[in-house]
Amino acid sequence: MRLTLRTLLAYLDDTLEPLEIKTIGQKVAESETAQELIARIKQVTRRRRITAPPATGPNAFDP
Repeated sequence: MRLTLRTLLAYLDDTLEPLEIKTIGQKVAESETAQELIARIKQVTRRRRITAPPATGPNAFDP
């Protein structure tokens, strides 16, 4: 399994299989960049000031 943003997010969300968790965990341990990215992801997701965009109105997020 490759170490990508998608796999890092799945790793952090505990949605991988046990063998995949072990593999990604080893790759993260070997990669300082991955460790820094995980720290940044955790820091940003813990911010209380981040809110969801409004569903309606002029600043609404339209997918």
